[in-house]
Parts: sequence; C-alpha cells; structure tokens
Amino acid sequence: MTSIIAAASFASEAAEIPYQINNSDRIVIGTVSEINMSRDHTIATIKVNEWLYNPLPTETIKVRSERGTNLLTTVEVEFFQNESVLLMLNDVDLDKQLFRVGIGVPGKHPASDRDAVIEELKAQGKWKGENQTENKTNGIETITDIETTDNHEENITKNSTVDNGKEENTGTIDKQEEKSNTTQESKSAPFISSFWLLVIVLGTVMYVRKMK
Repeated sequence: MTSIIAAASFASEAAEIPYQINNSDRIVIGTVSEINMSRDHTIATIKVNEWLYNPLPTETIKVRSERGTNLLTTVEVEFFQNESVLLMLNDVDLDKQLFRVGIGVPGKHPASDRDAVIEELKAQGKWKGENQTENKTNGIETITDIETTDNHEENITKNSTVDNGKEENTGTIDKQEEKSNTTQESKSAPFISSFWLLVIVLGTVMYVRKMK
C-alpha cells in the first residue's frame, strides 16, 4: 500500500470562527454513525443532532473527506466512530445529502464549541434560533386566545340556556294564572245560576198572585 503524505498550510484566518462561518453553506452538530473509507476518500455518515445555520429537513448527512487508505493528508478532516462533531459544511450534492468540510481541518470542531459559534452567528445576524422560539411563543398565545374565545362562547351558551329557562318559567306562570281564572269562573257559575233561578221563582209567584 502506498501512502501519500500531503501537507498544507491554512490562511491565518481559517482558524477563526467568523472566517469559517463566512465560508460555509451550513453548520451542523451531529454524531458520526458510520465511516466508509476507500482508496482516495472517506464518506462519513453523520446523524444530525442540531442545525445551527441554514438547516435541511434530514436526519442524516454524508460528509466526504479526501482522505483514504492510500491517501493520508493533514489537510482533510479525519472522523472517528461515535464522536460528536460541529462541522462547517459546503454543499457537494444536495440530492444525495452529500457535503464536505470546505475549510478542511479547522472546519471540524468538538460539539462543545456550540456556544461560541452561536455567539458569532448572532453577531453576523445569521442565528435563527431565537426567531423559532418566538414563533413557538406566538403559537402558544394563539392557542390561549382560541381557548379563551371557546370559553366565552360556552358562557354565552350557558346564559342562553338560563334565559330559556326563565322564559319557560314565565310560560308556566301564565298557565297557572289562566287555570286560576278558569277555576274562579267555574266557582262563580253555580252562584249566578242560583240567582237567576230565584228570580224566576219569585216572578212566577208574583204572576200567580196577580192572576188571582
């Protein structure tokens, strides 16, 4: 096996996070889940834990490094199984979710550098995490407003029910009054009949006496 040792020097700015962010298409934090090494390159599968910049809707990505079994270089990043990494990525083939660490070795960080990278993203106006949190807050407020409206409508329904109950009670009272009047009329009817009967009897007696 022939090993080729390639050495390279980086620009002094390459080690600085602001420079790396400005020269990256995306920034991701993930865990190396698989490493496939060929003669002249390595493909590392990264399980995505968090996108820090320019996210994609994918759970895993592949990162190519120009480092293989017959090609050893100090320029290209080296991956280790199950390590947690923060990577400054350049797009290679988005259809295949394939990327590379464009800055080389300086573009690979331990995941513990997350806070420092976020601070620089904020300074450059590229950090979207706070906006996403804001949207979640607005969503909660919207749900609360909907619940309040529902409760208000429920109270209106209950009040309407109570009002209907009052109307029904009023109807019952009217019926009771009508029944009471009917009863009073029934009780006065015999009295009126007796009065007229007495008048008729007295009239008859007076008529008979007159005839005599």
